[in-house]
Amino acid sequence: MKYLAMIAALAFAGSAYAVDCTECHEKINVEEHAEMEATIGTCNDCHDFGSMHEPDPEIHTPELSIKECADCHEL
Repeated sequence: MKYLAMIAALAFAGSAYAVDCTECHEKINVEEHAEMEATIGTCNDCHDFGSMHEPDPEIHTPELSIKECADCHEL
């Protein structure tokens, strides 16, 4: 049981770390990107998102909009 708790704690710590994008990146203009209808699927058109990040594909579908990203992440 203690191993399960330790694994859960490590998984949570890893996911919590990834939430604040501004730790590594400058803040983006969410409204401007929303006007351009930016999605995870279109990030690579302007940014090399795919080579630097491996988001969970079950949660982060290509259709996920930038506004939906901002619901969970500090952009």
